[in-house]
Amino acid sequence: MLALHTVNAYFLSFPSNMNAKAPDQIAKAAGRRYRGVSNEIRQAERRLKLIEAGIKVFGSSGYHAATVKGLCQEAGLTERYFYESFSNAEALFTACYLHITDTLRERLQQVLLGMEDDNLEQATRTGLGVFFNQFKESPQAARILLVEVLTVNRHLEELSLKTLYSFVEMLETLAKPLIEQRKDGGVSGLDSTLLASGLVGSVLYMAARWSLDGCKKPVDDVVENAMLIFRGVGVMLVQPQASTKNPL
Repeated sequence: MLALHTVNAYFLSFPSNMNAKAPDQIAKAAGRRYRGVSNEIRQAERRLKLIEAGIKVFGSSGYHAATVKGLCQEAGLTERYFYESFSNAEALFTACYLHITDTLRERLQQVLLGMEDDNLEQATRTGLGVFFNQFKESPQAARILLVEVLTVNRHLEELSLKTLYSFVEMLETLAKPLIEQRKDGGVSGLDSTLLASGLVGSVLYMAARWSLDGCKKPVDDVVENAMLIFRGVGVMLVQPQASTKNPL
């Protein structure tokens, strides 16, 4: 079984915010007071307020229904301060999207760094719990990540795909060595990238359906349903003797 340190190394090497300014850096700046840089700190605070307001507005009424005036009202700022940090609503939406994905990635990194090596089932369950709990805590974030980002324009659609691929790569680090061991087994044509893409896609669509229903089902139940998919794949990869016949 592959040790978890490979996944942890992947997280640590991933560039935060796709080379944009990281929200955690903004938060740290907002919480400090240094002599001579008060203007920069206040600007960082205003920027973070706009991001938080953007998540609420974009995630509630949708990107196309949002206005700069409405975003500023939600943030408690004037339009002058909006344009201090963002050129338009699309720029703020991009910052909101990256804030959400960075937060998710950081939470996953924190829990996986604390896991024991080779306990992949527990790591998977914990990671899924982090993923679904973030959306339970913020349905607006779920809408932005799963729905709204695909409705803005091609640039945001491409950013969404890049983010998706980053999580695919994480799962691929787990699946690839196991697939290599199965080359001479009963399952032919295995592809680690396709397999990881399928796993990530299944979780995303499960999350989308769950969020559309108002996240009513308990997180533990949603995680257990997702685990059935991961367990099924895991059995085929780690048990060469398992039957490959169609059970139906």
